[in-house]
Amino acid sequence: MGYYDQLFKEIFSDKEMLVEFINLFVKKLKNYDIQPENITIEKTKFTDLKYGDRESDLLFKIKYEENELFLYLIIEHQSSVDYLMQFRILEYMVRIWKKYINENKEQSKRKSFKLPPIIPVVFYNGKRRWTAENWFMRKIINWEEFSVYVPQFKYEIIDLSQIEEKDLLKAKNALSLLLAVEKLDKEEISKSLKEIKEVLEKLPENEKEKFGEYINGIIKVLVKREKIIDTDIEFEEIKEVNYMFENFVRTVEEAIKESKEKAKIEGLEEGRKEGLQQGLQQGLQQGLQRGKEEERREIAKKLLLKKFGNKTEPILPKIEKSDSKTIENIIENIFELDLKDIEKIIQKKLN
Repeated sequence: MGYYDQLFKEIFSDKEMLVEFINLFVKKLKNYDIQPENITIEKTKFTDLKYGDRESDLLFKIKYEENELFLYLIIEHQSSVDYLMQFRILEYMVRIWKKYINENKEQSKRKSFKLPPIIPVVFYNGKRRWTAENWFMRKIINWEEFSVYVPQFKYEIIDLSQIEEKDLLKAKNALSLLLAVEKLDKEEISKSLKEIKEVLEKLPENEKEKFGEYINGIIKVLVKREKIIDTDIEFEEIKEVNYMFENFVRTVEEAIKESKEKAKIEGLEEGRKEGLQQGLQQGLQQGLQRGKEEERREIAKKLLLKKFGNKTEPILPKIEKSDSKTIENIIENIFELDLKDIEKIIQKKLN
C-alpha cells in the first residue's frame, strides 16, 4: 500500500473526519445526522478475490435511526480508470453480505431476515478524469429488455479533480481544506493558498486541530507529486497551525515572485517551474520545521495510542526517555511500523 493510500486510509479511519466526508459527499446519509458514535469500522480483507488484499479499502457499519447500513469506501489514485469497477464492487458487496449472514446465522434462517443496504463510494484522485459508467446495469447488453434479471445499483464517484476549490472552501471544515491543499493548482498556487489560509483562520479550534493532524501528510503528497525530493526535509507538527500555514504560504509566494523575475530575465518557463518547486520545498522547511522536543513526544504518544490503543501503554514511559532521532523515526514511519518494530527501535537506542 503506497503512501497516498496509507494517508487517506488514516484520514477516513478517523470517525470525525468520516462524518465530514459523509456530509460533503454522501447526500443520501446527510439527512440522518450521522455522528462518530454511530460508526463502526469493519474488517474488509477479501484475499480470495483477484484484486488481492486491498488494505486501502474501508468498510463502515453505520447506524441510522433504528437501522444499519454499510458504507464501502474504495480509495483510487492510479492514473488509469477501472472500467470494470461495477463488477468489482458487486463482488465486494456479495462478500460483505456473506460476512453479515455468517455473523447473524440464526436470524438469517428466518423469513423476516433482511440484508442491510451497502453504499459503495469510490474516492478518486487520478490524473485522468473518471469516465467509467457508475451504474451496474448499463454495463449489461440490452439491460432494459432484461431489467428484471439484472442487478440495478450504482457506486458514488468522488473525482477530486472535478471538484472546484471554491466548493471545498464553502464547506469550512478540516477535511475540505485538506482536500483543497491536496488538489492545489500550481498555476494559481499563491491565490489558492491565501484563500485556504483565510478559511483556516476562521475555523473552530477543534477543526484547526484536525487540520493540523493531517496537513503534514497532505503536503508530503503534494511535494511528491511535484517531484520535489529532499531527504533532509523533516515534517514537523506544531500546535500553532495558523502560524505554520502562514509561514508556508508566505515562503511559497516569495519564491514564485522571484521565479517570475527569473523567467523574465532568462525568457525561460523553466525558471518559473524551478522557483515553484523551490517555494514548495522552502515552505515545507520553514513552515513545518517548528515545535519543541516535548511537543514531538506528545505527538508520538498520540499517534501510537491512536494506532495501537491500550497496547501502547507499557512503552509510553520509554518514549519519555527516547532521543529526538528516535521520536522522529517513529513519527515519520508510523504507517509502516508495527508495535514490535517500535519497541525494537526504542530499546536499541536505550541500550
